Amino acid sequence: MVKKVTYSRIMGLFLEDYSRRVYLREIADELKKPHQTVKPYIKELVRKNILSEKKHGKFLEYALNFKNKLIYDYLTIAEKEKTQEFIEDNPLASILYEKLSSFFGDNTFIIFGSSVNGIKKGNDLDLFVIGKNVKDEIKEFEDIYSKKIHLIHAKTLKEVSLTFIKEVYKKHIILNNTESVLKFIGGLYEPNKLV
Repeated sequence: MVKKVTYSRIMGLFLEDYSRRVYLREIADELKKPHQTVKPYIKELVRKNILSEKKHGKFLEYALNFKNKLIYDYLTIAEKEKTQEFIEDNPLASILYEKLSSFFGDNTFIIFGSSVNGIKKGNDLDLFVIGKNVKDEIKEFEDIYSKKIHLIHAKTLKEVSLTFIKEVYKKHIILNNTESVLKFIGGLYEPNKLV
């Protein structure tokens, strides 16, 4: 499938590292598009103050601009597209998503670690649950689909260690409540550059 250049695909390049700084050529290479195709999108994101631009020699470097709070809307859309692609590409993830969806009102679910690269037969799945405990429902899923789920539960994000948050941040699929998770992580990033 040929993927178009979109603002959310560009923003998706920053999802695992909010401090990332990239050049136009890097963005074009990662999107597998000519830099002249990508350039107008980058310029528009700079014009909207979603990305910042800094000159290094004769090259321009781009980074997320957290001074503009609309950045969370752009990151949320990019995260949701990443989640949608993951669910479409992984039938077992689709089944798990449907199973967990009845708990979306009270919980937040994040798949993290190596599972983000695809749910392969035999590999376990790391699942971070924020909110009510759903251990019984997870056990039922494990029994039916012979898939081990390494479940980590917390009542709130604030009670989780910074070390664990950094681990989840590096490689994750946020199944629901995306914007609140991003604002929490962004809140850690902005003042302290922690993640």
